[in-house]
Amino acid sequence: MAAGLESTLDVWVTFPSLGDFARFAQNYKGRFTKHVRDGYETVKAGRGDEVSVDGEVGDIQKLVRRARKSGANIRCMLGGNGAQEAAALKALGANVIFIGGIFPNQMIRLSLKSRRFFEGVDFSFAHTSKRYNPISFILQARGTNRYILCEGRGRRIDQLRPYMQKMPSLLKQILDKYGGLDMVNLVGWHVLFANGINDRDFRLVEGIIRKIRDVVDSPLFTDAGGLAAFSGREKHLLCRIYSMFDILSVNEDEVLQVSRALGGETGDEFQAMRNILNSPGRLSTIWLHSLDYQASLSTKYGRELLERAQVAAAAAGVYRVERGVYPTLQDLVKRGRIKDYSKKGLMIAKEAVDKYAGKVGDAKLVVIPCYRARNFMSTVGAGDVAAAAYTYTITGGDIRNLNF
Repeated sequence: MAAGLESTLDVWVTFPSLGDFARFAQNYKGRFTKHVRDGYETVKAGRGDEVSVDGEVGDIQKLVRRARKSGANIRCMLGGNGAQEAAALKALGANVIFIGGIFPNQMIRLSLKSRRFFEGVDFSFAHTSKRYNPISFILQARGTNRYILCEGRGRRIDQLRPYMQKMPSLLKQILDKYGGLDMVNLVGWHVLFANGINDRDFRLVEGIIRKIRDVVDSPLFTDAGGLAAFSGREKHLLCRIYSMFDILSVNEDEVLQVSRALGGETGDEFQAMRNILNSPGRLSTIWLHSLDYQASLSTKYGRELLERAQVAAAAAGVYRVERGVYPTLQDLVKRGRIKDYSKKGLMIAKEAVDKYAGKVGDAKLVVIPCYRARNFMSTVGAGDVAAAAYTYTITGGDIRNLNF
């Protein structure tokens, strides 16, 4: 499997409780007062978001030092949607090739646990840069979602544009080396275009994906991201990029945003999934993941495979939340046997069956509850780790004994 597009160093700034985060937000006076307060209000509401702060690392590091003095725990972890998926796929036993940007000066700052599986990935086709040191600062409290201050120079389109133009030929070289690809996961477009997307770059991406399809016949997977910082036109362009793929991953907030950006009536989340699936493009499957439940709407894959993929994804996601590391196949099997489901997820799954009877339009709908977290490290990377398990299962990965 090939995975990309970007990587970074994540700095987790974790307050002991939401109340501690609230007190820090109230007392903090500095360059990022608005971001800190917006971050608190966002995670208080149970949501997550990401904003670009390119060129502001020095001031953010001052913020982190003040947070540490206020009781926050600070940890350096592997970051970036593509990097997280690559590491998680490797942990599950997949052969993984990274296609995108990596930054050795940042990677050496990771803990051994964080970089263990990532270092086993094939980087011979990646873009390596020692000039840039992208870094994301994750504001969170125990048990909450996260708010990301992203300094992403080096993993933005201006730096990766020349590399991306070569991606179809690189994939051809990968095929020559490995003989085939089960899936190509190109994720994190909202990060690549965090400083804005224009018609020129949309056409560039459109051309690249068209050429990729001329080279590989495997499914293309991507994810949506936080769209709050984009204009209406930029949201529409990003969502048109999503529509060029076969499988799109969304969370419960993103599914509504993407549906609206594509001009569809929103309705509930399952109607929004149908709107996205029916938009012009190549999409055959929408996968929605949340802390409480997961849902797949597909015109391509069978119900049993979709259910198995979601069970694996649910086990992987909760394992990441509980431990902050990447689960192996054995870890998934063990975690999947503990059937402590979210009560909200059980209710949503039952309501979906009662209302839709397993179909929305011509597409199959599969909804399952997620597992309740018994411990909490962070929600950071949970969606990416779950996506790795989902796509690994869809491609025929050897995930057994996870019967829902």
